[in-house]
Amino acid sequence: MMKSLFPIIDNNEFSVPDVFDNFFNNFMWPQQQFSMPKVDIEDRGSEYVMTADLPGVNKEDIHLSYDNNVLTLSTTQQAENNTQDDQKNYICRERSSSSFCRQFPVTGIQEDQIHASFDNGVLTIVLPKDAQQVQPDHTINIQ
Repeated sequence: MMKSLFPIIDNNEFSVPDVFDNFFNNFMWPQQQFSMPKVDIEDRGSEYVMTADLPGVNKEDIHLSYDNNVLTLSTTQQAENNTQDDQKNYICRERSSSSFCRQFPVTGIQEDQIHASFDNGVLTIVLPKDAQQVQPDHTINIQ
């Protein structure tokens, strides 16, 4: 767009950055970047605790399941779709629908004791270990 108004001079010794294109592309209309939610998994000895940051996600949009030793976390967010959208003259429209799905292999837990909570955009999942699987730490001597 702006390249025709401000040509780039490029040779081995001198290069003018494309400041105007970057300004208009990144400031006025930033590219929508999708990233997977950040997840921490902590081993607390008798249980695993998974914490996932899900800002802007509603509790109703979170899908959580455990099947065949795999914990699946997914969300689907729908942007508001209005039939009048075609009649509006948007200059910039960045809101859209998005979804993601992450799977974590987790073995040796009590399926019927798994519980989760969601508060202020943070999902916390507690996965109690099977009592037979919980073993004290074993220290290995280095010779």
